[in-house]
Amino acid sequence: MRATRLVATVLLIAALGGIGCSKRESRKAKAAREAAEQTKPVEKPRESQAVAPAAPIVPPAITVTASFADGEAAFRARNYNEATAIFEAYVDRKPGNGWGYYMLGLSAWKGGDFPKAEKAFDHALSIDPNHVKTLVNSSRLFIDQRRHDDAIARLTRAGEIDPESAEVQRLLAQTYRVQGKTVEAVDAYQRALDLNDSDAWTMNNLATLLMESARVSEAMTLLEKALELRPGVAEFQKNLEAALATAKIGPGTN
Repeated sequence: MRATRLVATVLLIAALGGIGCSKRESRKAKAAREAAEQTKPVEKPRESQAVAPAAPIVPPAITVTASFADGEAAFRARNYNEATAIFEAYVDRKPGNGWGYYMLGLSAWKGGDFPKAEKAFDHALSIDPNHVKTLVNSSRLFIDQRRHDDAIARLTRAGEIDPESAEVQRLLAQTYRVQGKTVEAVDAYQRALDLNDSDAWTMNNLATLLMESARVSEAMTLLEKALELRPGVAEFQKNLEAALATAKIGPGTN
């Protein structure tokens, strides 16, 4: 009996020891698994799961419409560069509008951009070759550049289209005078006065030209009339006094 109990005791102790070892091994396995999970890299989301960045908000394009009236307002305010830009945009939208090119030429000329002005005036004339305002103001552009023959050609054409224009004759006279063509200048001034007999400045300009040609009495008559029309103009008075002095001295007197 004793031997039997001893064997049973030994077997029980062995069993309990096995159980303890099994528990210790289980704890070690758990600890190793937890350590492995802590060091495992975080799995990145697949591309299909990634959130795409929001697209930037782009404001709609704004188109500025330049009107003819806007260009005229800028021109009247003497904002010539602004007027030029407006009329450039205008003719881009309405390329068949001769008035648009005329105003573009006028604005560019006043703004000092002579090449752009000439190109615009020429384009206006290609649309309407008989547009007197374009002919006249492009001649002024040429006069500013001392291109007097070009100016006379345009003024002559304008005079053919509108023979009642005193302005055309006055500009012709001024251009001839600069060229030293006295006879042509006198004739053109006289035609201008025939068309507008109250133009005091044309009277004054013709009078000074006549004085240079020793036609003093005619000059005095014109200057007296100019002063009647525009009393107090210092230049008219000065020229009349010069004519009176010349008349008193007489030609060839020292």
